[in-house]
Amino acid sequence: MSEDKQLHTYKDYPYLIYTRVSTDKDEQKDSLSNQIDICRYWLEQHDYEWDERSILKDEGKSGTLFLERTALQLILKKARNRDIKMVVFKSIHRLARDLKDALEVKEVLLGHNVRVVTIEEGYDSEYEGKNDMKFEMFSMFAAQYPKTLSVSISAAMSAKVRRGDHIGKVPYGYDRVENKLVIKKDEAKVIKKIFSWYVNDNIGMKTIAVKLNEQMEQGLVPPPKHGSYWQLTTINSIIKNRTFCGDFIYNRFSKIKVDGRKKRIENPKSKWVIIEEHHPGIVSKEVYQKANSKDVINRKRKITPWNEFRGLLQCAHCGSNMVILESWKKKKDGSKSHWKYLKCSKRRRSGLCVNHKPMTYEDLREVILQELKIESDKISLNFNEALLHSNQGKIKQLEKQQSELTGKQKRLLDIYLDGIIDKQKFDDKKRELDMKIQRTEEQIFLLHSKDEHKYNVEHIKDALEQLNDTEQDLYHVFRTLIDKGVVYEDGCIDLGFSFKKNIKI
Repeated sequence: MSEDKQLHTYKDYPYLIYTRVSTDKDEQKDSLSNQIDICRYWLEQHDYEWDERSILKDEGKSGTLFLERTALQLILKKARNRDIKMVVFKSIHRLARDLKDALEVKEVLLGHNVRVVTIEEGYDSEYEGKNDMKFEMFSMFAAQYPKTLSVSISAAMSAKVRRGDHIGKVPYGYDRVENKLVIKKDEAKVIKKIFSWYVNDNIGMKTIAVKLNEQMEQGLVPPPKHGSYWQLTTINSIIKNRTFCGDFIYNRFSKIKVDGRKKRIENPKSKWVIIEEHHPGIVSKEVYQKANSKDVINRKRKITPWNEFRGLLQCAHCGSNMVILESWKKKKDGSKSHWKYLKCSKRRRSGLCVNHKPMTYEDLREVILQELKIESDKISLNFNEALLHSNQGKIKQLEKQQSELTGKQKRLLDIYLDGIIDKQKFDDKKRELDMKIQRTEEQIFLLHSKDEHKYNVEHIKDALEQLNDTEQDLYHVFRTLIDKGVVYEDGCIDLGFSFKKNIKI
């Protein structure tokens, strides 16, 4: 580089390099190291001083998933805060494979005076001006690629299924040998037992799960999968699964994009591809149809009671969520008294775990409301300072964690240079540490953000004001104010608030 050229340092001209791979099987041309090398070469050719801190990575993240790509979300956050001046991408394919997402990212960056460079397409917003045609055209090609690929893959998979091959996860009761399903004898015995109990002995699904768990602990029954246990939902899915009578259903589900995330939905039955006698059945079709007839399978249906604490309360003994169950008792005059109470979801599904001391939902709600009001009154005068102090504590903890990870990186390099580990182990461990450091940096960044802190303060204050209106549904209020509650067998609860340390009630 000639001496008369001015070298832009990272400090003078803060830039970021964005890299992404969908899986660890991406081709070499799209590997993270290849993307970084290409971006580094471009930067050095344009008189920018290289800085490792400029690299942000999304590993194992599909280009069609917008909100799940944390590194890209951090770039947008930095752009809105005017912390960066330029973002460099190897190609628009790495930026996004969805036209709407690609255009949205570009609009946010350009709207905050951030220069956008995609090297393969030769797009540079500094020189393109208001001419967006090049960017839009290449974004459209990038968006079309996964759709074309999906159609080709679907056609190939459909042909394989029609030939008798099996695709997807191997179901319980079977092994896959040379792409064909073959019956696994010990697990097939369990499947037959489930159908026999349900159809012939008229035993309910939960009771079946309890019986199987008891036999599993005695070593008589293999578990549904490694390290798990039998539960009501597992029994239900087995009874409804046509795989066990020899049929295979293809194209039953598909994935759609909702608010930047992929969601699996069930296709209309008209789109299902049903191949009968695709593989050996474990039970006969007669038994399967009898198990799924309305007079048997719809014996009793219960609607889950509304629970304002869903996802917030956990069992102290197994970590499962606490759920609300409803019960009733018939009075002498013929009327019924109803009540709702807490129960460990693992206990409900499988009979495992402890049976918690009965606690009615109404009593629990009243106690938690009172505690919330008492604690919020104590900190109302210095609420902002209290929350800020809490954030600072989290930042110190994360910075300590970051320092420890950086130390591990240095020690890892020393071990590799001393020949104690080979290149493959070094690369794998370095990649793991890089990801942990990046996540830590992202969390520190968000906690430092004044806008984020201001939003949290306003959001929590608004929730506290709604506590007086106890007649309304307070799910979102509880969600905002409570971090987590841990419920013990004797009924005691450790409750952690978002604005205060844990207390016991």
